[in-house]
Amino acid sequence: MEPQMNEDPTIVRPGPEDNSLLTQQPNHRSEAIWNGEALGPLTCRGRSKEMATITMQDNRVIDIVKLVGLEGLFRAPSKGIDHCLITALVERWRPETHTFHLPHGEMSITLEDVEVILGLPIDGEVLIGPTAVENGNWKQLCVELLGFEVPANDNTTLVGQRILISRLVQRIAEPLPHDATEIQIHQYARCYILALIGDKLFMDKSGDRVHLMFLEFLRDLCRPRQYSWGSGCLAWLYRELCRASQKDASQIGGALQLVQYWAWARLPFLCPRIEPPPGFDYGPWPNAPLAFKWVRVPSPKSRPSSMALIYYREQLVRMQPGQVIIYKNSPYEADLGRLPAFCVAGRDTWTARVPLMCFCIVEIHHPDRVLRQFGLAQERPDHVVYDHRLAWEGGKKLEGGAWTVYPYMGSETTTTLPCSSSDW
Repeated sequence: MEPQMNEDPTIVRPGPEDNSLLTQQPNHRSEAIWNGEALGPLTCRGRSKEMATITMQDNRVIDIVKLVGLEGLFRAPSKGIDHCLITALVERWRPETHTFHLPHGEMSITLEDVEVILGLPIDGEVLIGPTAVENGNWKQLCVELLGFEVPANDNTTLVGQRILISRLVQRIAEPLPHDATEIQIHQYARCYILALIGDKLFMDKSGDRVHLMFLEFLRDLCRPRQYSWGSGCLAWLYRELCRASQKDASQIGGALQLVQYWAWARLPFLCPRIEPPPGFDYGPWPNAPLAFKWVRVPSPKSRPSSMALIYYREQLVRMQPGQVIIYKNSPYEADLGRLPAFCVAGRDTWTARVPLMCFCIVEIHHPDRVLRQFGLAQERPDHVVYDHRLAWEGGKKLEGGAWTVYPYMGSETTTTLPCSSSDW
């Protein structure tokens, strides 16, 4: 006699039981996967191969890079992006909370990770300003600030307000003359910095261009103002992760090397074996951010993308608490003492709950949801209200291509959480 079932079988659903928080589940990538759609790996945008051919050794340019606060980014090694690893993480990213939802809790990329891994300053003026120039003459701006002319019949190099990174690389591939004037040095340095941030921080879906609006922050290189490049980078990355988590997305930009380094630090079981140097002589730690730790990690293996993506999905599903470095001991604690000062300068603001801004992009930093990453006991975080207006519009476009940020400060205040275990 077959056993009788007194209760209906439990129906397993991919989404949350309570939809009051994760309101975007119907449009999420995980919903499509659960429904049997074969979503392949995302295309990760970047120009790392081109930038890897450029070795900047001119101290005149390096000194300017230091002045604008980008020494850490300059010294961070470029690595090939593992598209399948990034895709597997995106599938667990929630735009409502700006966190990865993993089997043992939420995790996120925070201001701490940006500063420690890439050495980007998180304290300074925000990256906001006009996105239009007088008379819309971007070609004249190239002549003035970059030192080269875009021919009138050239419709490829400059499209709207975005310039080909390859054109910038072509410019800096030529050595700077020893007798170069200050103006020439500054133009050359702007080309290099614009290509650097376009590749590593602010890559968009075009995959080969960078917006000229960032030149406004590089106009005065004699006495440059100090900007929060880290918070701008994180705002841009959050926006890219949110867009890529939609079921109809096929590509992603932003600081993907940061995502990859973050995963290797926080989830070391996902990191390939680090190849030791000849003779196992690592030498002293250079004046570089934590990203240098993975300089000897080999590039992603050439295996079928579908198999690699399935592998990473299974690794994340089967992960155990002991494989996650988020409790008590931060993955950075052993290295903080040897990192340069620019990697820990903003330590007091790592746990600040603040809006992150980059021109029209406004995203919220939610460290209160991932307190274990800071060695703190995780309490129930405040409820997050998903603001579609901020998430997808960010700002309102005005006449002439300029943007204004929606008023949001009334609903989102700045909060700094306790940053040591003694404050529990």
